[in-house]
Amino acid sequence: MRPIRRMAMSVIAVVAALAASAGAAAGKAPAKPAAPKELTPAELDKMIAAEWRKARVQPAIPVDDARFLRRVYIDLTGAIPPANVVAAFLADKSADKRVRAVNQLLDGPSYADHFTDYWDKVLLGRFVFGNLVDRPAFRAWLHDELDRDEPWSVVVEKLLTASGQNTTPDPKGGKMPQADGKMPQADAKPNGAVNWLLKYNGNPTDLTGKVSRVFLGVQIQCAQCHDHPSEKWKQDDFRRLAACFARTGMTPLDDGKQPGIRRVELHDTLVPSFGGPKKSELREIADAKPTALDGSDFSTAPSRRKALAAWIVAPANPYFARAIVNRFWAYFLGRGFFDPVDDFRRSNPVTAPEILDRLSADFVTHGYSLRRLIAMITATRAYQLAAAPAKGPGDAEDKLWGHYRLRPMGPESLLDSIAVATDVERLLSRFAGANIDKVKTQVRQLVTFLFDVDEEIDASEYEGTIPQSLMLINGQLLNSASSALPGTALTDVLAMPVGDAAKIEALYLRTLSRPPTAKELERWTAFVNAEHDVVDTGKPKRPPPRDPNQKGNGMGGKRGEPPDPLRRIGPRIKIAGMTAKQQAYEDLEWALLNSSEFFFRH
Repeated sequence: MRPIRRMAMSVIAVVAALAASAGAAAGKAPAKPAAPKELTPAELDKMIAAEWRKARVQPAIPVDDARFLRRVYIDLTGAIPPANVVAAFLADKSADKRVRAVNQLLDGPSYADHFTDYWDKVLLGRFVFGNLVDRPAFRAWLHDELDRDEPWSVVVEKLLTASGQNTTPDPKGGKMPQADGKMPQADAKPNGAVNWLLKYNGNPTDLTGKVSRVFLGVQIQCAQCHDHPSEKWKQDDFRRLAACFARTGMTPLDDGKQPGIRRVELHDTLVPSFGGPKKSELREIADAKPTALDGSDFSTAPSRRKALAAWIVAPANPYFARAIVNRFWAYFLGRGFFDPVDDFRRSNPVTAPEILDRLSADFVTHGYSLRRLIAMITATRAYQLAAAPAKGPGDAEDKLWGHYRLRPMGPESLLDSIAVATDVERLLSRFAGANIDKVKTQVRQLVTFLFDVDEEIDASEYEGTIPQSLMLINGQLLNSASSALPGTALTDVLAMPVGDAAKIEALYLRTLSRPPTAKELERWTAFVNAEHDVVDTGKPKRPPPRDPNQKGNGMGGKRGEPPDPLRRIGPRIKIAGMTAKQQAYEDLEWALLNSSEFFFRH
């Protein structure tokens, strides 16, 4: 594993130095400070077990190796593991193979890819409107930070204080003078981080709410319009916090006539700068004293944003470390110490606060390393429990992580897992040709539209929708992916010089990331060898022409839905000469891909 930064150790050294100087002033020999006890997964397990005993919770049994590997692959890379990785992991008898598997994933490229997707969605959301935000530039910047395991405190500080250009200059575009009167350089390097702030250009209220929820776990936006008698934060608190962003503005660097992203420079200003209309609320924010939630006054700070950022990421901040630890605990175990993950308030009690405090302190001590935090969480017994609750006493509200919480995969994870299981991209390439990138984007948009579920949703609250079910059961994506066409994974399996049992096991490893049970193997062996009618192996038919009176998007979907680019591929995928056994294997793979075991994180 890559070296883990330990920047916050300097904080301990400062505290020790202050204690030593205080002892010397009192005429006493400075006492050697006790070294903080290193937190380990075993120590966390003891603390969680104590909570279970206190609440009379019987934890579930440990999860088996196959399900652990699948779980950690989805959580760390966003997709199920390849079949050969599953087979090698199950054959490995080493006691530390789970730890090594996590470390290898954290050091691999897919970790940064997946968590770039995660944080991109958290910070920018699904959709960004307008022509100011260069999302690819933001994602490239974010990916680099995660790939280097930059301390999370540094990443957040860079986001909050970002200045500079948002995108790469267009050499053909018109140019305008910069704020200092000079013409911009054609090779000026953009700062991808500014694109996050530009999403909220002219709207410090939305930016303040986002900063507070994501980086502090506090929903102060609830105080934007009025005071709530039972809550700590009032409207004045919100306005004073929002005032920290009131002097952030932008200068256009292009003449605005060329298409695409408009190039601007983000910077601090000497007076309040709002891109939108000067509403009375904005004037009240502009007149408010810039103040942090603990009352720290930034009125005289050279840069209010930098002063606020320094306060947010300071080790003494009671919210920052807890917010990210709670968010990641919820991501990996299904529920955080406080729920929702961005609602840390006195009227929303914290579960197991001692564990949250201990893990947060360890996160600070070890330099805000996300990789170390993830390695710590995934090594706990709580993370490695089975999804099925144990019999006997339990936690009625499921707050103490007595079993792994069942959750549906997000749309990107679902699509990427289908690709891993079936090699469907090879099929898309065959039919789409030079348009492969466009087709893949349309497929992703369609799946995202239908399966955009909250990844932090309670399992008890999730119910699949009818469009989701129809897409899985009848949709061209899975029908195409589970076909026996040349180049598909199923064709590769059928070409293996082995018997049916080995082929069935290969499909299970590809889809469910485990070998079949003896009963499953017996049932499916009988199924693929039974007599079946061969269906639709005649001359391929093209899809019927579109009905001009159809109300829809023109590609098989309802109005408002993204088009299904596979609609015109599906009717052509059946090939002449298909045997009954080949179709039986198609049905087998289709059934595995449509199973809840494939669809859920478990």
